[in-house]
Amino acid sequence: MGDNLTTEGFAIEKLLAISDKTGEDVDFILNDAQRHLDTNLTGRDLVPKARQEGVSSYFLARYLIACLGRRNTKAVVISHDQESTQRMLSKVKYYINHFRGPAPVMHNSSANLITFPKNDSMFYIGTAGSRKFGRGDTITHLHCSEYAYWPNPQELIKGLFQAVPMGTGEIAIESTGNGFNDYHRRCFRAYQGASQWTCHFLPWHTFPEYSLPLEEEESLDFMDRLDVDLEEDSLSEILTPEQLAWRRVKLEELDYDLRSFRQEYPMTLDECFQASGESVFHRVNYVKTDLWQTADSSTRILEGHPRKECTYVAGADVGGGVSKDSSVLSVICVETMDQVLEYTNNKLDPEAFAYKCESILKSFRNPYLVVESNNHGILTLAILNKIYPSNMIYRTPSSGNSVEERRLHNLGYRTTVRSKPLMIGRLRSILAHEKSQGGLTVFSPLLRDQLSTFIEHSNGKMGAQDGCDDDCVMALACAVTGINQAALFAESARYKAPVEVIDPFSFDTIVKEMRRGGERFPVRDIRGLDTIH
Repeated sequence: MGDNLTTEGFAIEKLLAISDKTGEDVDFILNDAQRHLDTNLTGRDLVPKARQEGVSSYFLARYLIACLGRRNTKAVVISHDQESTQRMLSKVKYYINHFRGPAPVMHNSSANLITFPKNDSMFYIGTAGSRKFGRGDTITHLHCSEYAYWPNPQELIKGLFQAVPMGTGEIAIESTGNGFNDYHRRCFRAYQGASQWTCHFLPWHTFPEYSLPLEEEESLDFMDRLDVDLEEDSLSEILTPEQLAWRRVKLEELDYDLRSFRQEYPMTLDECFQASGESVFHRVNYVKTDLWQTADSSTRILEGHPRKECTYVAGADVGGGVSKDSSVLSVICVETMDQVLEYTNNKLDPEAFAYKCESILKSFRNPYLVVESNNHGILTLAILNKIYPSNMIYRTPSSGNSVEERRLHNLGYRTTVRSKPLMIGRLRSILAHEKSQGGLTVFSPLLRDQLSTFIEHSNGKMGAQDGCDDDCVMALACAVTGINQAALFAESARYKAPVEVIDPFSFDTIVKEMRRGGERFPVRDIRGLDTIH
């Protein structure tokens, strides 16, 4: 069993015991979820998971082994509430009391602290917010349990993370989902490869522990009575009868609340995190596909694009470049109505983002581009107006009188209390339509996530749910705004006959136009006159 395990995993199975479901003491043999973690940890790990997979039990055991086997180990486990903290303390003491080998020499310095004087090591287990950690502390092993339920998590982890040395210290954050919050954002960034962290998603259906044993006749009978309302018919191609039977029992415990079940026992990362409010985008043509590929840490592209025969339209939402809102570029193929590219970066300043847009869109043959002009967008547009084909940048009709006034103020799409509902309504409509009816298909998990948290607030304004982002939504909405114009440009380029490029102000051109116009030309024919006045 221990051939592929780490040193800690091997020691856990050889030295520790655990209580099974019947209350009997048994060897601590790692289950599939625990084994996956043991062999894949990187030192900066996020573990979105289903309930009761033994993740916390594994980290408690791992850190105890570290305290007993390495000098100067400083292990810290933080839980979300006092009750969970007490359970964890009891579990560690159980490991120590049933240790197979010489009894560990330990000392309880406090209710939450166990020290091991022979190794100068310590193990602290506490509740989020009960103790502050800062630069003066050193933590070698940190586990944040049920992080999605912590109060003010971003404030609490500042001191904790500062105490863990880079390169040598371990940090693991584990939790079931709890809507869209800091944990959700961290997991999705890691899942997309845009973070130093590694995401280990543990869906319930991949572990054999989540199934009920059925006889062959019971299995056949169950499959004959699938409940459509519980979505068992669609899941029967993915799950075994034994898994479906287990799922039905759990659903009954949750009063057949499918949403709660998905959050507690997710099959996908999307199910792990669900919006707490009602999204404006109630229906979205989202397709999960391996064709949506990572080009670099900021860019995702649909395999096979760009294509020479296709027309594209792009939309951009501009952030400040200070690690808050992201700058996003989104590209749509007009012929297939597919999202084909998404670029996101929260550290690029507005001017640099303009050059990045120009560089990316060059390979798409400079498609029609719609940039939101609010706030930082005007800086990006000022650069684009110099380096990008001017006629391919969306301009808002201006009420200004002078040419200079129109030139300065009509660059880009300006979202206002009047224009934003129209923009979002157009996007909502095109996302809700079937493909055969001209509907738009999206492939970005990040975009789908933001669409699901885009709501109408109590004051009537539309935007991201508190704690969430909407920059990918706005970039896509900008692209959709320009679809018709992009199609017109493509139509014009496809069917206009080639013409000779001439100077309209040359003497020869003026004479030709005058002769072609004849009497209709607004200059009187002077042939035959003796004098010219």
